[in-house]
Amino acid sequence: MERRKFINQIGTGSAASLFAPLLLSFKPSLLSDAKESLRFGIVADVHKDLMPDADQRLEKFISEAITKDVDFIIQLGDFCMADSKNRDFINIWETFKGPKYHVLGNHDMDRNSKQEMLDFWGMPKTYYSFDFHNYHFVVLDANFLYQDGKFTDYENSNFYVNSNYRTFVDDEQIEWFKADLEATQLPTIVFSHQSLWHYQWGVKNRLTLQKIMEAHKERVICCMNGHNHIDFHHHQNGIDYIEINSMSYQWMEDKYKNTERYPKEMYEQYKWLPNMATYKDPLYAFAELRSEGTLAIEGVRSEWMPPSPYEAGMPKPIYGNAYSAEISDYKLRF
Repeated sequence: MERRKFINQIGTGSAASLFAPLLLSFKPSLLSDAKESLRFGIVADVHKDLMPDADQRLEKFISEAITKDVDFIIQLGDFCMADSKNRDFINIWETFKGPKYHVLGNHDMDRNSKQEMLDFWGMPKTYYSFDFHNYHFVVLDANFLYQDGKFTDYENSNFYVNSNYRTFVDDEQIEWFKADLEATQLPTIVFSHQSLWHYQWGVKNRLTLQKIMEAHKERVICCMNGHNHIDFHHHQNGIDYIEINSMSYQWMEDKYKNTERYPKEMYEQYKWLPNMATYKDPLYAFAELRSEGTLAIEGVRSEWMPPSPYEAGMPKPIYGNAYSAEISDYKLRF
């Protein structure tokens, strides 16, 4: 069956509500013999070290995940740094007793090495794959600098350099990824922190990764990423790319800074809070993979803590970069 894309406009809804889906790409089902559905929770860019109420936001997500009895949860990076003061935050994450998966985000290495983050989170490797029921999942690590023919791991803020040198997947991992996709016959979802499609903020050597996935597009259900703090879907050459919005906020340039959203003492404690246009409710999503070959994503809709970025004078970004306080609903058939 030729792969096609259908998009329906979402209707408006109340804060933190679930709403009508976007119907995305179609392709033949690989799951005629599958018997089980699988449900998982997704959160991205919580930024514990920047957000005053990060604990409460994560608690809300975990509570919903437990209520929905999902099979596993995954966070897509920029979660928390490996600091002893964040142990209580990790303990909230651990209250979900099912499997839990991590993706490394760039800011997770602001004060730490990758190994320190692996140890703090209990994460086995910076990139890996796993099978769950009748599905395959891949986690990638795009936190590499590339300069003068050499890849260097992010650590201790060494990536605050010329943007041309950062956000790469190293060659060894690319070869592993290619072999991993070739070795599985299961429908596959690829997770990363940075986008594998975005023309401005995506992985620099994403074309290589795209070609690998396009060679197996009959098996790749979609890619999901965080990092950009946007809510967006992109379809390209048979692959669907879904941007998962931040749980917490959108970053504002200095000229749009604001100190009216929170009490004065919070701005004294949290240095970067004036640059953060925060969401009133935590954003997260739940996905369900069903044996008839569908992926349904239910996102949460919130609203800005006033003033919104646009009320603060920021011009609306171009298509593909727009800010919003929501995660859309989607439905894919594969």
